[in-house]
Amino acid sequence: MFDEKSTLEKALAKVARTAGRVKDAIPYRTVDGRYDDLSEREISWWTNGFWPGVLWLAYRETKDPELAAWATGAERRLDRSLEEYLGLYHDVGFMWKLSSVARYAIKGDLDARRRAMHAANLLAGRFNLAGRFIRAWNDDKVGWAIIDCLMNLPILYWASEESGDPRFRQIAEAHTETAQKHFLYPDGSSKHIVEFDPHSGFYVKNHGGQGYSETSAWSRGAA
Repeated sequence: MFDEKSTLEKALAKVARTAGRVKDAIPYRTVDGRYDDLSEREISWWTNGFWPGVLWLAYRETKDPELAAWATGAERRLDRSLEEYLGLYHDVGFMWKLSSVARYAIKGDLDARRRAMHAANLLAGRFNLAGRFIRAWNDDKVGWAIIDCLMNLPILYWASEESGDPRFRQIAEAHTETAQKHFLYPDGSSKHIVEFDPHSGFYVKNHGGQGYSETSAWSRGAA
């Protein structure tokens, strides 16, 4: 039988052990048994808000001040990405919703609110009005959108509520409607990448992306 209390205790203990080694670095994967630190080589990577997010969840349960300090330190490391605009794309929601929005919700710190609002504005700025979609990536992929973006939209809803500006919510709703129209197959499965003409907004084609082919269903996207 599932025991919620003991499961939570085990999870918190594991986070505490890991935090003692990682501290305010930004881990991604283990190399020779030790976590690497993406803040040293890829500060704009899409998973970089996950670790401070985990720390804030653990802090909420334990009130351990070290967890809060490390989460805040990891969040501050992300400032270089904002200041230098180092390849940021639509995953700013993952990066700052889980770090800055969490800290602002728990601690009420205004510098966290500033970072989160900045990230929300960057995401809203990627909206293509003609196609009613949020552009995913940079460089030559001007009209490319991906199903993953739906998981970044919560920072827009948060920004709309926090600021009282409905435009953030309107952009999120418009992108969601476009995703419902163009990303789902009749059986409910999902595409990964859809390309639109960035000028007219018209649908152009699917791209296989991390699926098997252009016509395949993508399990992570469906999830």
